[in-house]
Amino acid sequence: MLRTPRPTMRDVAERLGVSVSAVSIALSERKGVSDELRERVRRTARAMGYVPDQAAVSLRTRRSRVMGLLIRNLQNPFFLDVVEGFDRECSAAGYQAMTSSARYEPRHERELLDAFAARGVDALAVAPIGPGRAVRSWARRTGKPVVVLNGSRAVVDSMHSLRIDGPQAVRLAVRHLAGLGHRRIALLTAPAATSPDPERLAAFTELMTERRLEPLVIESALTAHAAEAVLRAELRRPRAYRPTAIVTNSDWIAYAVYAAARAEGLRVPVDLSVVGHDDLPTSALTDPPLTTLRADRLGLGRRAARILIDSLDGPDGTPVRELLPVELVERASTAPPG
Repeated sequence: MLRTPRPTMRDVAERLGVSVSAVSIALSERKGVSDELRERVRRTARAMGYVPDQAAVSLRTRRSRVMGLLIRNLQNPFFLDVVEGFDRECSAAGYQAMTSSARYEPRHERELLDAFAARGVDALAVAPIGPGRAVRSWARRTGKPVVVLNGSRAVVDSMHSLRIDGPQAVRLAVRHLAGLGHRRIALLTAPAATSPDPERLAAFTELMTERRLEPLVIESALTAHAAEAVLRAELRRPRAYRPTAIVTNSDWIAYAVYAAARAEGLRVPVDLSVVGHDDLPTSALTDPPLTTLRADRLGLGRRAARILIDSLDGPDGTPVRELLPVELVERASTAPPG
């Protein structure tokens, strides 16, 4: 069976009666042709079934047109919207997004970083584990643009940084719970070695101390199974010593608080108030609906991609430092202590 030859850039140029260089400029998003011609070239290329030879393009431009995105844990639905936003922005600019999850395992994170380097990604967005030494090493070794997502200030170094305002989220949660009359408020956080945001813990301790309240800290690996086991042990303590409210760093982990409370015969919010973080679509549907901190997850992914694209197109050497705002969404999972 004979195959029809794949259309070339020269074929597109002959169809339009323009030069091959004009077609190349139009398809590569470079300046040098009018918007009207650029659109005509795109339409004609699509109609003819023209597909660029990516190997040749990479060799000529020294770019793979691939962006890397490495996240901590794909089981957390928060990251699904981040991935979607990142992919949309990359696609709109002619890049492909390659995504992987470190699963909160530092060794796996290092392996994936090596894989991204071997694949020759043009730039990388990464939600690092803990202090982020492997990420800093990758940036120095490759010289590629890196944007750190929701990493601590200690991670950032000379890289770009895009963070949801975790400390402000904690302050909003604590003020809300203290306003309801809670005195024994706990913050559920990862151990220091893997904590993505120690500033949240610092903000929590500072605000609780200001209010002359004892800051209760519950440490757990940030997986639903591990968190539920730790929380069940905490909620078995005598009533005078266990927390009456728990603040988490994600709605996904807040669901584990619900499960632990049910397993120990406690009711949310009668016996235990819960505050999440992310405002996932399912959080308004839990029983009871979850009080949480809302952040623009899709926007986080889109902005991360845009920072990297701008760094490649016109690097000025100035690291971007941006905080995304949060707002408290009050629902039925918080109430005055019983």
